[in-house]
Amino acid sequence: MSQALLRKILLSAAAFSLYLGSVCSAAGSQFESEPRARQVLEAEPQVRGAPSTLPALGDPSSESLSPITERKLGESIMRDFRRSQAGDEDPDVLAYLDTLGRRLIEASKSGQDFEFFLVRDSSLNAFALPGGFIGVHAGLIAAAETESELAGVLAHEIGHVTQRHIARMLGKSRDAGIAQMVGLVLAALAARSNPQVTPGLIALGQQVAQDQMLSFSRDAEREADRIGFDTLTRAGFDPQGMVSFFGRIQRASRVYESAAPAYLRTHPLTTERMSDMQARIRQERYRQWPDSLGFRLSRARLQALLDISVDGLRRSAERFEFQIKEQSFGRATVREAQLRWAEAYQAAQKANDYVQAESLGNDSAASALDRLQIQALAGQGKMQEALARSEVALQRFARQKRLVLGHAELLLRAKRLAEARQLVESMLSEQQDDLRAWDLVSKIYAAQGQRALTHRARAEVYWLQGALPAAIEQLKLAQSAKDADFFHASSIDARLREALGRWQAERAAMDPQRGRDTKP
Repeated sequence: MSQALLRKILLSAAAFSLYLGSVCSAAGSQFESEPRARQVLEAEPQVRGAPSTLPALGDPSSESLSPITERKLGESIMRDFRRSQAGDEDPDVLAYLDTLGRRLIEASKSGQDFEFFLVRDSSLNAFALPGGFIGVHAGLIAAAETESELAGVLAHEIGHVTQRHIARMLGKSRDAGIAQMVGLVLAALAARSNPQVTPGLIALGQQVAQDQMLSFSRDAEREADRIGFDTLTRAGFDPQGMVSFFGRIQRASRVYESAAPAYLRTHPLTTERMSDMQARIRQERYRQWPDSLGFRLSRARLQALLDISVDGLRRSAERFEFQIKEQSFGRATVREAQLRWAEAYQAAQKANDYVQAESLGNDSAASALDRLQIQALAGQGKMQEALARSEVALQRFARQKRLVLGHAELLLRAKRLAEARQLVESMLSEQQDDLRAWDLVSKIYAAQGQRALTHRARAEVYWLQGALPAAIEQLKLAQSAKDADFFHASSIDARLREALGRWQAERAAMDPQRGRDTKP
């Protein structure tokens, strides 16, 4: 997590705490019977794909935040994260994390909504946000020796979410005041990625006794171990993976005490925890689960991209030079980053040959190899060959979203604008909150000279990133363009009314006296 994002979280915590302080009683013991902010939020219609307004906290007599409040808090933090990571997504790795995550979620039988996302950071870390958002650092995937190790970490984080540890932590600290609780959540979040920022965030106002919080943390870790272990076993992974990973980072911390892995700093290991996990393993029947193709390709890709400087890519290329099997994909990834397209294509083809030899050619993860080869062909100027290969991949891999968007990008580059537009608009009709699709269709509209639709699409991008004033400005520009037909003009007008209503509701929640007079 970047320093810029942490600063945004700091400011969000301050604003959020001030807002809560204005609608909560001083002792946090009860809400006003009908706070104005709550009336505004409840009266406001839900807008599809739109960021939520600041939530009102649930019944303070309960022992935790309500699930809805917890989810909204997580969504708020995720909007800041997406804004900071714009243009830095990795669709292949994200698709793998989603596949792995779904498998673990099904085994957990939680019935909750989860979203897994990649953090471009080389440290060994993973963390759970409020509401089911789980971040995985690239360094963790790159360092995992087996898929069961990675799955063990994610299962542990899923345990934190299903047991609602953040909400329970806040409920346990109710006496500190509700506004201070929210500051504490954000401090805990920041501490997972950068412990040095915690004192600054704690200075926002939360005064919870540290020994109480540490005691709860130890209890939470043991509970997450138990839930994670059961989830890992039911999902068919080797439970030894959880123990082997924790044991490895514990040994590393003994050697490098001043530079302990980030995961260890935020998930304290104890001898008791390790003993409990080892005792559980002795009760399980040994099983050996082969690593999936998706894990092997994702690990190779992230190992290649941990350092994308000129020297870093050169070292990665040397390390992968004599590797075989999926490690050829790591070499192909390096050449892709270096824009050495012919070599990238050849390396990806070599990896593809190994995949075919293992009869894994139809594995959904193998689409990463096709995607890279298609991009390499386009990079060499072989657009027709790239388009033909892309059409085959779409049929072969059941029109995976990342392949559909990649094909539309090729069509845009080939000036086949009507086909590109139809493809992306069809996707958006089914999934209206896809930021990458809105960004791409805005470029297609711009290439067609459709000014109103271009601004409308840019508004959706800003809206999904939580930049509501920028979205409103784009919608006003769309109105003034005057080149939309009646249907699209009506849609733009309606969307602008929704955006203005949302903005006014947020301002009213922050400042009931002036909110409705504030202009974005």
